[in-house]
Amino acid sequence: MRFTGLFLYPDLGTFKSDSARAFRNQTRFICHYVQHFLADRKVQTQGFNRICVVCTSTASGSSYKNSSNTLEVEVPFDIAEYERTAEEDLPEYFIGLLHTGFMQCGRDEDLPVELFHEAIESFRKLGYRNQWVHSARTFRSAGLACRLLCELDLSSFHLILEVKHGERQVFAQEILRTLPDEVVYSHRFHDVVLEGQALIVRDKFGKSLFELHIDGA
Repeated sequence: MRFTGLFLYPDLGTFKSDSARAFRNQTRFICHYVQHFLADRKVQTQGFNRICVVCTSTASGSSYKNSSNTLEVEVPFDIAEYERTAEEDLPEYFIGLLHTGFMQCGRDEDLPVELFHEAIESFRKLGYRNQWVHSARTFRSAGLACRLLCELDLSSFHLILEVKHGERQVFAQEILRTLPDEVVYSHRFHDVVLEGQALIVRDKFGKSLFELHIDGA
């Protein structure tokens, strides 16, 4: 199977506080980066396509595959330590938990541990920033070039529309902000089209998310 997903979250059956629920969202920016780093390198796995690292106070120390093609592993977790961790230190805190989980999985399964380390080092070199280009379009008749840029951080997902007329940038603004959860944001945008004198960012259902009128661009 081709590897497609990585998740890190507390056992919500044990940890029911608001901070435990925030933890799940806060980890998406790093897990999303690592999962795409591995997926881009076409990592193949046996019997699973996702890894879930579950943080619990009574970690079993072993991994197991469930019926959803997911490899799950439990890692030791102290929610009080998490709550004491300063926001600027959270990326390395999450990296530590992921490292523990990935190493445990690597003892049970054939996993590309070296690629995991490469992904983490790449993420660090970028200053813990997860940014990517969702799509780029050129409308030659209007002399316009557009990009939809995405960014995930600890608290939010951001969608930025950039528009250039020739070499001149005429627009660059955030047009969508949501929780950093793919379920919340992934269907909200799809492509950019030019209709008359308007650039329209459409969602996956063809509905308009944002319109930019370009008279005199």
